[in-house]
Amino acid sequence: MNLRERTLKELFQTLSGIEKKECEYYPCHFDGQDCSFCFCPFYPCLIYETGGEFKDDRVWSCVNCHYIHKKEVADEIKLELLSYPFQILAEEDWFFYNEILQNLLFGEVRWKKSGKALTLYDENSEEWYLIKLRGFEIERIERGKREELSQYEGILIPKQPPSFQRQAPAHPFQR
Repeated sequence: MNLRERTLKELFQTLSGIEKKECEYYPCHFDGQDCSFCFCPFYPCLIYETGGEFKDDRVWSCVNCHYIHKKEVADEIKLELLSYPFQILAEEDWFFYNEILQNLLFGEVRWKKSGKALTLYDENSEEWYLIKLRGFEIERIERGKREELSQYEGILIPKQPPSFQRQAPAHPFQR
């Protein structure tokens, strides 16, 4: 079973009200965390505001993501995802899930075109990543200047998290 299949299996169990048993890894993020989403349905979200970040220029790390593990956030995510038939949740792509996450985090979808690429960020960073996805997996990461990378399709994010946007909003559903 690949990671996406395992994520969907867990997602459907969570949305069906099947509770998790004890976990040998608890707490993997912080004491008192909500473990409804051990495997994040939004992975890799590529949104710094969650606490996620690139490690070694190749892996999106969620070690510092506390967002989805807050009880009120997990409950809101469950409500949102329950508004879709399971068949839709099983068939939809990364962009569908990412737009749900953007709506939950920011109250809107923030995608902007940057050449042929999409980005959430307007930063003037020196270095950027262009992420090519295959399904929900990072297939390739290019590093360079925004102007150069914008010539290609993919997701553009600054190499360094924007300092003013590093943390998720204090109240996750401010709109």
